[in-house]
Amino acid sequence: MEKDRASLYRFLSIGFTYPEDNYSEIIEKAIELVNPSYSNLNKNGYKISGIRDLKKGLKELKSLKFEEWQGIYTSLFISNYPKTPLHPYESFYKEGIISGATADRVNELYQSCGLEIFDEREFPDYLIFELEFAAFLIENSEGCKPIIKEFFIDHLFSWIFNFFDDVIKYEQTPLFYRALSKIGETFLSKEKKNLEVLNE
Repeated sequence: MEKDRASLYRFLSIGFTYPEDNYSEIIEKAIELVNPSYSNLNKNGYKISGIRDLKKGLKELKSLKFEEWQGIYTSLFISNYPKTPLHPYESFYKEGIISGATADRVNELYQSCGLEIFDEREFPDYLIFELEFAAFLIENSEGCKPIIKEFFIDHLFSWIFNFFDDVIKYEQTPLFYRALSKIGETFLSKEKKNLEVLNE
């Protein structure tokens, strides 16, 4: 089941990535590839929901000009006037700022597993990086065992549910991102419970 769990984390990472060229084809392929993992996890006690709305939401975004889709993403997560509504950074939820001590500590966790940020335009506590790191930890649990609890409990799970909730509740969020957040919320809720049981 580890492979399926890692696949879901990576899928969420892809889904929340800024839409570059060929993104619609990439996400369609990602949905196709993640479907078996989605089904397997649900058969094993995960109650993940949102995939149907995700496909419907993707169809809606694909009906727009690609530049419009990029504009929607930018206005939601990167920059908007007078206020950017959604912030995909742990530090924003912990410290009320982008970057800071939280980002520095997350970067230290990456480095302890031999990883470095490849995109210096983003901060270490960026949602995409943390989701990718979660997948990495599942696949390399033995080598990075000392930090697994800290990363998931003290970092990822401590803010991501608030982010998903904000995305879902924001009225101007397209169905695609609301559905993606619903998948994330239902999947990570089970992940959190499983990890808490392991640490009791």
